Amino acid sequence: MTRLGFAGPGGVNKALRWRMVIALLVAAILPLTLAGFGSWIVFRGMLEQKSRELMVNVVQDHARAIESHLSAQLNLLRLAAGSRAYPEISSTTELHRLLGNLNQSSPSGFIDVGIIDADGQHVGYVGPYDLRGRNYREADWFKEVMVSGAYISDVFLGFRQTPHCIIAVKNQSDQGPWILRATINSERFNDLVRSEVLGHGSYTYIINRSGLYQTSPPGRAPLDQATLPLPDPHQGVQEQRVTIDGIEKIRATMWINDGRWMLGVEQDLSTIQAPVDRAIALGAQVVAVAVLLLVVTTFIATWHLTSRIDKANAERDEMSRAFIRSAKLASIGELATGLAHEINNPLAIISAELTNISDLLQQTDGEATKQTQTTESVARCKEQIRRCAGITQKMLQFGRKIEPNLALIDIAPRFAEIINLLERHAAARNVRLVADLDGNLPQVLADPIELEQVLVNLINNAIDALPQGGTIVVRASCRDDGVHVEIIDDGIGIPPEELERIFEPFYTTKPAGKGTGLGLSVCYGIIHSWGGRIRAESKPDQGTTMHIVLPPRTVKNE
Repeated sequence: MTRLGFAGPGGVNKALRWRMVIALLVAAILPLTLAGFGSWIVFRGMLEQKSRELMVNVVQDHARAIESHLSAQLNLLRLAAGSRAYPEISSTTELHRLLGNLNQSSPSGFIDVGIIDADGQHVGYVGPYDLRGRNYREADWFKEVMVSGAYISDVFLGFRQTPHCIIAVKNQSDQGPWILRATINSERFNDLVRSEVLGHGSYTYIINRSGLYQTSPPGRAPLDQATLPLPDPHQGVQEQRVTIDGIEKIRATMWINDGRWMLGVEQDLSTIQAPVDRAIALGAQVVAVAVLLLVVTTFIATWHLTSRIDKANAERDEMSRAFIRSAKLASIGELATGLAHEINNPLAIISAELTNISDLLQQTDGEATKQTQTTESVARCKEQIRRCAGITQKMLQFGRKIEPNLALIDIAPRFAEIINLLERHAAARNVRLVADLDGNLPQVLADPIELEQVLVNLINNAIDALPQGGTIVVRASCRDDGVHVEIIDDGIGIPPEELERIFEPFYTTKPAGKGTGLGLSVCYGIIHSWGGRIRAESKPDQGTTMHIVLPPRTVKNE
């Protein structure tokens, strides 16, 4: 009978109990953790993708708004330049009126306005700076206006040494070409560019092709150098993940103003992912409570389960002991013939000795020789009586319900005694018993009575497998892993389909009434209770070998 390896006299092993708890918790928590982590990754990715799409829309909307604003400012200047003659518009009074009209049409759109002649001379100016009389003949923006007729400049310092951006248009008069120039209101333009439509952590800006800021995003000022290299000019909107000052961001860019400015929108990746992180943190708190309940439930369930296992182990051990007792009682019948011969021999000797004593007593009294013979006969009678008592005591012990009493024993004399006991029974079946025992077999930790029971069961099974007679070899040898015992017969053997079931309780290949199916099952349970092993090797019509490995000598646990 097999025995559950995790049960012992004290119940379920504590280490195994903890392993069960850990296994159950891992089986329950691991999928939950993987699902939460997977959800976190997926939702973060989805939120990032949605933010990217929103940033693309924001860039496109801002680009249209900025282009529309600049185009409106440029058209206002063109309209103003075309509505007045050169001598009229160059007067200070008319320029004041013109600036007021411009800012009325585009609220606070311009901070100054000026007239520049064909030689680059600033002939008329209204505004907060003293620019009248300045010459712009060598300025890039002046040359560009004179060639193209209209120009929106990058932010530059100029004579006023203050970052500013201008719009200039060229007009024609009888005196030659002249330019109407106005400075864009940087504050209003910045407000238009940097509106936080994406919320906290996002901002927009404009950079020219030289990498200089044209607006003032957080931490930057106009004409500051950008820290990241600019992407190559491209059509439409381009978005990517970048790292700026150690902070990971999503950046979307689009080139505007005829490809001279790059409009950019940036947002911190942590800000994008914050809603998911907050949701995951809240979910983790809920999961933590659930895990706590799961741990408590697992402990309760495991302790209940292991208690049931302890109870089942106790019932199993009791059943195993009942099987052993049943097998012992069944074996008594097998031993009866041998025991009868063993008891009859001492009784015959006792009878002969008593007859001898009676004859001696009837002869002459006082002879020393006859007295000695009489004393020896009495001693032999006592010896044979003790022998009979020992045989009957063993028979009583064999059938009695007792707990296993493990002890360090020498197995060679035990085997020899059992073989001698079964020789007459075997001879009656035309079977020869052969003992092949090493002379230096070590002691083993076993129950002497159970050891006799195992050997008797296995030899009787071997005898039953030899209906026409044969030879049984009982071999014992010492190896590295313990004492190896083999019971070898040359009988009918066991078919393969039955070989794997021979250790099952109540399974027998003997005819009805010839076996209980408990012998090998009990032997299996006994050997394994000592820490040993037992297996069978057999081929039909070639005999069977029962292999037993008994653990090497160990100190008996107190």
